[in-house]
Amino acid sequence: MNHLDVVRLLGFDASARPEDECGQVVPGDFEFLVRAVPAGVFAGSVLLERPDAVPVRSLEEFIRPTSMRIGDMELSLRSRDQRLWLPLHPESGGMVPWGRSATDGVLLWDTTADWTTVVTDDDFQLWLDLPFSASEFVGRALLGRPEGVPAFESIEEYESGSFWRVADDMRATATALSNPDIGAVEELVARIRNIGVPGIRQYARELVDGAAENTKTPDLVFPEDYLAVMREFPGGVIAGTRVFPVAEAAWLTEEPVFRQWGELEGRAFGWLALTADPQEWRVACIEPGGTSLTHLEEQTFASFLRRRLRGDDSLF
Repeated sequence: MNHLDVVRLLGFDASARPEDECGQVVPGDFEFLVRAVPAGVFAGSVLLERPDAVPVRSLEEFIRPTSMRIGDMELSLRSRDQRLWLPLHPESGGMVPWGRSATDGVLLWDTTADWTTVVTDDDFQLWLDLPFSASEFVGRALLGRPEGVPAFESIEEYESGSFWRVADDMRATATALSNPDIGAVEELVARIRNIGVPGIRQYARELVDGAAENTKTPDLVFPEDYLAVMREFPGGVIAGTRVFPVAEAAWLTEEPVFRQWGELEGRAFGWLALTADPQEWRVACIEPGGTSLTHLEEQTFASFLRRRLRGDDSLF
């Protein structure tokens, strides 16, 4: 899906791709989309950065409007003794912000992976890796939007329209998370959904369904809490912990004992499969080089990540 597809979905006139210098500094499809569509909100959820001029001549100029906010988010992350998995521009291979979500999340390009999209919440605690260009990301948001949500609104239309639905959804999430008896899975799912960009859940479920098809089994052999979260989360980082997409979770040894689902601080995190029932598997980690294994006998996948989201960065 390219910028012309997005423009057609919106009902605007889709002009031919101009022959100019677009694409020299940031991806051309983004610049063409900015040229073709006025300032506004896509699917009640996505806003593009609007460069002063197109084609973009300088990344420094492009990111200046968001650099202070992004810097504050990174400082907040470091205050929790966590770090970004990829640096930010201007560091080598640094991510570049190209938009934001209506819930104050940030959309960035992963410049190490063909300028694909990273979606974060407002403090980098949730980080979703998506293999989409800016145009495909916006297109998926349009196609996945709930019934009744406009494909595109001007800022003024959004503030008197979809803004109120977004605000209601955020209040509902805050109410759910304030429940002291909320379960670990429910808390993780609520936080992921609160990013609020249509199309993400559909893509995450495509990954889970695709993994099931590849194994040629009706049911994936994973704990239920992991599958429930991964039907919402397509892979990325949760509270500083890299969480693999379903297809990448794998046995580390020929004898199925340790199944890895992620990594943290150089350690492999997964389950110690001491029984045939995956619902009884508990989290374990292996030190770098396989020097030792620690079994967190009380921690499931969801409870371990919930504990970190709540500010407990201890590993054991």
